[in-house]
Amino acid sequence: MNHLRITAALAALLAAGAASADNISLRLSYADGRNGAVFSARHAEIGSFALTPDVRSQAAGAQWRVVARDAQGAILHEVTVAGSQQRHVEVFNPRTGAIDISETVRQPTGSFEVSMPFDSATATIEVLPAQGASAKGMSAAVAAAPLASFDRAALAKLAGASRSARAAALTPAATATTIVSTGPAAARMDYVFVGDGYTAAEMDKWHTDAQKVIDGFLADPLFAANRANMNVRRVDVASNQSGVDEPDKGIYRDTAMDAAFNCYNIDRLLCVDNDKVQDIVGSVLAPDERDVIIVVANSTRYGGSGGQVATLSMATQSIEIALHEIGHTAFGLADEYDYGTCSLNGEPAEPDVTMNGTRSVKWRGLIAASTPVPTSAGAYPNGTVGVFQGAQYCASGKYRPTENSRMRMLGYPWHAVNEGAATKVFAQYTGGGGITQTGVLANGGTAYAPSASPGWVQAAAGAFTLNLSGKVGTNFQVSLYQWGANGWAQVAASQGTSPNKTLTYNAPAGYYYAMISAVTGSGAYSLTYSYAKP
Repeated sequence: MNHLRITAALAALLAAGAASADNISLRLSYADGRNGAVFSARHAEIGSFALTPDVRSQAAGAQWRVVARDAQGAILHEVTVAGSQQRHVEVFNPRTGAIDISETVRQPTGSFEVSMPFDSATATIEVLPAQGASAKGMSAAVAAAPLASFDRAALAKLAGASRSARAAALTPAATATTIVSTGPAAARMDYVFVGDGYTAAEMDKWHTDAQKVIDGFLADPLFAANRANMNVRRVDVASNQSGVDEPDKGIYRDTAMDAAFNCYNIDRLLCVDNDKVQDIVGSVLAPDERDVIIVVANSTRYGGSGGQVATLSMATQSIEIALHEIGHTAFGLADEYDYGTCSLNGEPAEPDVTMNGTRSVKWRGLIAASTPVPTSAGAYPNGTVGVFQGAQYCASGKYRPTENSRMRMLGYPWHAVNEGAATKVFAQYTGGGGITQTGVLANGGTAYAPSASPGWVQAAAGAFTLNLSGKVGTNFQVSLYQWGANGWAQVAASQGTSPNKTLTYNAPAGYYYAMISAVTGSGAYSLTYSYAKP
């Protein structure tokens, strides 16, 4: 770990009063240019809302990284977003739940939103190409030239202009209603359901439809189990006409968010104008109150889609589409089906697919000793964790953890590996649910948690708990460090020589990181840590 860079970055952050500092919600648009994507800052909002956690660092396909830097170039925060110029789209069969269409389409323009730090330590916000995990981490080294860079003065000016534009906007007036509230938005994953194609006279219908969709969403076992970690809100906005566009049938409607079937000439693909969605939802909800947005179309035609905004219709089976797409958008899960364009260029980063067909696979801890690897389909009860051939558009060469899950076919459970991945994402929002980091240590080696920049976490006063496990015969230790007046100092350390360690520290509010050390032996480790989120 580069202690000097971390120390300088955190010192600047603390000097700026980061515990109560403003952040900036920034909407960036992209368009095809002569030499690649051209980015522009379209909308900015400054406030005390939470930062966007980096939950997509394991996602598939092209990625962009948005980073906030101080004047010395140290990264204060970074968020990975989908490089959406190439958009993967999929269509499921309404009768079987199996995939019908899986292809990549060109999306030459689009936009996305991120919330970044904007106290006085922040000098620039940049868009970078994605980089491998080995180039990330606590050193926060400058590894690539930015695709776009926005300085502090320009962003502050944009925020002022955005306030004026929003005040004068002709966007249809919207209202927001909280359906489920379990805690502050800054410490919860916030889901928003907004209807398109409902007229003012149909608001009662929209409320009934929204409740039906939300009830179906909350009935899913994964979301039911994580209900305490999420908030749910409904946004009401009236459209001028009822229904949505169906261009293949010659039907066009004037709606608030331009919902339309037959997107990219795929009949069951339902798309919306993401900018209009963000404008409407953003007019009534703060940036950290709209982590995942789902648009519900006033139509019983079967369809939906994922991406920056998920969509579904009021067809009976469409909630299953939304759950699958949320698996991509919110949890960074890969498709587990084997239809589409196969790539075997490298080990997938997603937690539910792999090119490793052996028992040392990334989900090895969930495979029973009695389950053979590779695992034959049809030989074991569905949900049995093994190594099943066929995943992420490849019939061979890639493997999935179970025979059939929701990421392979609609109507099936998530199963253990995907549930575990989702739980880790919820923990990034709540801070207290337990964040797990895995890796491999050489004898005498060290690793740090969190491994991603900025390399520390901000905790409120309360218990900071760390659980470390290693293989039999190793002696791995974990130490907890806190930033203080004299820099980083160790405040707690594990004891004993067993491979498994538990460390609990009654932490005052502050900044922390953990160090894992291989005193003797080498091999894989797993560290799960939890703390009180401010």
